[in-house]
Formats: sequence, C-alpha cells, structure tokens
Amino acid sequence: MHNGIFVTATDTEVGKTYVSCKIAEAIKGLNINAGVFKPVSTGDRNDAKELIKSSQIKESAEKVTPVFFKNPMSPYGASLIEGNSCDLKKIDSHFKYFLDKYKFTIVEGVGGILVPIKKNFFVNDLIKKFNLPVIVVARHNLGTINHTLLTIEHLKKSNQKVLGIILNRNKNKEDVSCKTNAMLIKKITKLNILSLGYNEIIDLRKNKWIIG
Repeated sequence: MHNGIFVTATDTEVGKTYVSCKIAEAIKGLNINAGVFKPVSTGDRNDAKELIKSSQIKESAEKVTPVFFKNPMSPYGASLIEGNSCDLKKIDSHFKYFLDKYKFTIVEGVGGILVPIKKNFFVNDLIKKFNLPVIVVARHNLGTINHTLLTIEHLKKSNQKVLGIILNRNKNKEDVSCKTNAMLIKKITKLNILSLGYNEIIDLRKNKWIIG
C-alpha cells in the first residue's frame, strides 16, 4: 500500500471532494488509520470540513487546509487580489505532519492539474513535490473523453504515476455518451477506471488499485 494518494481532476466542480470523502470512508471501513489533506483552498474551507467528517479524524479545518484565500478562484489569482502569496513552506510542514501521523493520507488538489498556485507553479508541480501516485476524477457526461485524455497525457509527460480514473456521479440518461465513456477511456488509456454512482460505496477489495 502507498502512504497516500493525490486526488486531482479534469476541471473544477467535478467532484474531487466527494470522491476523496468516499475513499476516506472506504479506508475507514478497513480500519486503516487514514488522514485527509487539502493543501490550499479558495472561497471557503467547506471541503476540509467534509473531508474531516468522512475520515472521522480529530483535526481542524485549518490543519487540513493550511493555506486559504477568500476569493473563489485560482490560488494565484486570489493571492494577487488579496496580497498574500501561497506559503509553500507551510504546506510542506503540514504535509509532513499528516504523513508522520497517519498510515495513509488522501491529498485533494484544487481545480485541475494546470491551475496556478503561484506564478509558474501549478497543481501538477505540487503533485511532483509530494511524490504521490495520482487518481483523476472526471465527469460521466459528453466532453469527458477529451478533458480526461488531456489530463492523463499531461500527467504522463510529467512522469507522474497515475493509478486510475474515477468517473463521478451523475449519469444523464439523455446523454448517450454515458453508455460508452468509461469503456472508451479505459481502452485508450489502459488505466484502471471506476464509474461511481451517486452515494455509492467504494469497494476497495474490488478496486485495490486505489490504495495499492
């Protein structure tokens, strides 16, 4: 088993937090001491609160998300407006805290992999810095093949270890692409893939690839 995973996505509002929470609940069900960590957040710390609730750990939202910007936008954009640069040293120290305290840590990113955290420093660079294998969260609907393949291509060019892809929640019955998206993405990428329905439990025994 890895000592953690990095959960990223093809876009914002795709369901990184939802999937991270579902993974945390599943790991908790295996009696594994798992922590949750969202290094940077913008707009609010609700994601951190949801992660804490799902993992049932006794940590504050400020501990789980050490860097926070009030404006709901990219961290770099928010930092320019608010006059505060993203403190990478603070992120590093909190990341080490979770790695040392918990057997397994679920790290959730912010937005997609090319969201800027600082000037010339993106989410993808944060993944490199943490040196954790990656899970990509994507939508079920029309357009997800393009977004998912672009994300996977960039991660692989960056020599990131991608564990698999989770297509998240809503399957629009009127969207015929939902019938083949998972199959096509798996066929093209040759990666593990899981279609996760609404409020569905993740079976880690059937999807061991998620935690290694």
